[in-house]
Amino acid sequence: MYRLLVALLLFLAALFLAVHFAEGKKLLLLLRQGRPLWVMVALLLELLFLVNLAGFYHALYCTMEIKESWRRLLVLVIASSFVSLVTPGGSLSGTALIVADAVKRGAPPARAVLINLLFYLFDYGAFALVLVGVFSYLGIKGTLTFYEITAALLLLAFVAAQLLLILAAIWRPRQLLALSQKVLDLALFLVPHRYRASWRARSLTFLHHLTEAAGWLTQRPHGLGRVGLHALLVEVLGIAVLGAVFVAFVGRLALGTLLITYAVGMLFLIVSITPSGIGFVEGAMTATFTSLGVSPGNAVLVTFVYRGITVWFPFLAGMISLHWLRKEEVARIDSIRE
Repeated sequence: MYRLLVALLLFLAALFLAVHFAEGKKLLLLLRQGRPLWVMVALLLELLFLVNLAGFYHALYCTMEIKESWRRLLVLVIASSFVSLVTPGGSLSGTALIVADAVKRGAPPARAVLINLLFYLFDYGAFALVLVGVFSYLGIKGTLTFYEITAALLLLAFVAAQLLLILAAIWRPRQLLALSQKVLDLALFLVPHRYRASWRARSLTFLHHLTEAAGWLTQRPHGLGRVGLHALLVEVLGIAVLGAVFVAFVGRLALGTLLITYAVGMLFLIVSITPSGIGFVEGAMTATFTSLGVSPGNAVLVTFVYRGITVWFPFLAGMISLHWLRKEEVARIDSIRE
């Protein structure tokens, strides 16, 4: 099954290459035209971005008392970014890879899921801080569009729903379980009758373990400060990559222009329905740059290179990471057979 999954991912990777090969070739040509030092800075910052994501997960694993090496989490995070890019499920598919790996290595499923809930809660929460500041400024200027407001509200609603779920699991576990039972009873009407009892039992057992894990976390909140720091670094490094690309190909830019364009781009990346926001983010960032006084040609160039670095770098590194994980799994299966 695992080898079939890897084969499917490699097929999707080949399909991605076939569709976007011309873009990748164009990116390589453009990178040679930028200021070499700042191009290298942008690439290094993108690497640090991925390293910080591994540190982000490592902090969560430590908080939940799940042992895992930082090096292996780096491989997992890069592989997860690759999966998120080439599969229709986007970031959910990448998250599923990390959850499945944690469970396979002995972590309780509820804790593995809670880790990823906390990851997105802190990640989107940190971005929401940037977003609120930027959009407050745009609101005062009167330049907010209906689409930006709608996307922002969707993101804030998602963050609020995650927060409410975790808080309910901590403070109102019985009420959460009771509500979950009612929702399950309604949802299970879509499931064949012979499977309903087992599906209901497994779902309720999982929710029970999730509330236990959330309650357990409240007794050990000491590691959450480190988690929050990594979440903030995600935004700082993301902004820095965009700034380095702009300097490499255009020159200096105002900090406000940088922050606003980054915020709009990341917002549409999160709420878009395509993997990694392909098609939506590019249009949103280019339009934002242009509206803030950047020439259309420079806006398209910077956006294309920035998206190229943040898409192709994880893609190429992810193929290597997936190969490493495949070799590890084959070795593990061979050792069990022996």
